[in-house]
Amino acid sequence: MNNNEIFLTIEGLENLKEEIKYLEGEKRKEIQNDISRALEYGDITENAEYNIAQEAQRMNEINIVRLKQKLSRAKVVDEDCCSEGIGIGTTLKLKNLGSGEKVEYIFVPEDQIDFTQNKISLNSPLGQAFLGHQEGEEVEIEVPIGILRYKILKIL
Repeated sequence: MNNNEIFLTIEGLENLKEEIKYLEGEKRKEIQNDISRALEYGDITENAEYNIAQEAQRMNEINIVRLKQKLSRAKVVDEDCCSEGIGIGTTLKLKNLGSGEKVEYIFVPEDQIDFTQNKISLNSPLGQAFLGHQEGEEVEIEVPIGILRYKILKIL
């Protein structure tokens, strides 16, 4: 796996494309109308509306570039890949072999990460460590405080 890849579902990819289309089309026109309206006020040196519209235009273009870069690194993954191991949409039930604590993680695309709900990315250190493993396997993860050992209890 390439660290520059961004994993997306088909729906996530379509949403990304739609957002780019919106920013390049409707949003650009909206901002251009704001700029034209502001120019009607005359002198642009002290025209707050013009400055605000110019800044909105700059931010919109930055967002377009950022999203296009993300799109160029996107890799569509199948949400129904649990039978083959860890993937997007997989719920992973683990047991920490050191502490005996049980934990559950859900692997999601990068744009859906939510640590409070244990939703993590395949690009995260945990995602990388568990990628390609099956139920019943033990996985070691090197962290700054040492090595953590987990057993994969269930892949859902």
